[in-house]
Amino acid sequence: MDHDWFDEIDLDPAVPWRRMGVRQLGHRPWLVADERREIELALKARLLADRPDEVTARVGPIGAVDHEVRALVAGEGLVPEPGPDPLVSAASVVQEDLCVLRRRDDGWHLEAACLCFPSRWRLADKIGRTLLDVHGPVDGYAEHLHGRVETFLDRVGERPVLRRNWFVHPDGALFQPSAPPTDPVIPAADALAGLHVRSERQTLRRLSSGAVLFTIRVQHGTVGAVLDAGDRRRRFVEHLRRAPSDDLAHRGMAPAQVAELVQALERR
Repeated sequence: MDHDWFDEIDLDPAVPWRRMGVRQLGHRPWLVADERREIELALKARLLADRPDEVTARVGPIGAVDHEVRALVAGEGLVPEPGPDPLVSAASVVQEDLCVLRRRDDGWHLEAACLCFPSRWRLADKIGRTLLDVHGPVDGYAEHLHGRVETFLDRVGERPVLRRNWFVHPDGALFQPSAPPTDPVIPAADALAGLHVRSERQTLRRLSSGAVLFTIRVQHGTVGAVLDAGDRRRRFVEHLRRAPSDDLAHRGMAPAQVAELVQALERR
């Protein structure tokens, strides 16, 4: 399996995680299809059929936005099937989740989404709320990021921009709407196969209505598979050794887990 996406992750331990990290899309594609496409689209179809209230939501009609999103996806050669909800139809043919943000008097709100692969958050808890409320559980968001995010969204243009985040979890499932109270510590002997690097490839672009389309593509793999290249292991271990503890905690790693993971990577 190709894990080249990992090379887009910023592993500079001196760079704080509380930043937007937005970059131009450049030569990169807006939407990414890979060897997991059939598997992930089949999982989406099951979730949409069995748990529609958990993976789709909207705050009233969003008018032409639905059809514009569908047209953008179709323009990438991925033609959605006709359906009563154009946003869901568009999301059903791409590996990305699709969210629509709209500006209100009190800031940007999450107005509609088809979110089949959440990273430990529930769409029902966030729909219709401001981004400050959406990111409320994120330590330091209000103080360090919220103002910059709002200003950025006010200015973002029609050309997509890219950002990434990443985490290490003991669960490789794509559909993760909730987190356990405490993640178990995976011992070094099992860490390479039992821990998973999970990254969200996110893009943002302005729609003609003024709303913003936010795409989320989850890319993941076991630590052992993702860090198969020696240079990746070296850079990752350096990050684990030098990054602040709050950075590592934000990414899902308690000190005990960091110690076990470093031991596993250095042993390999």
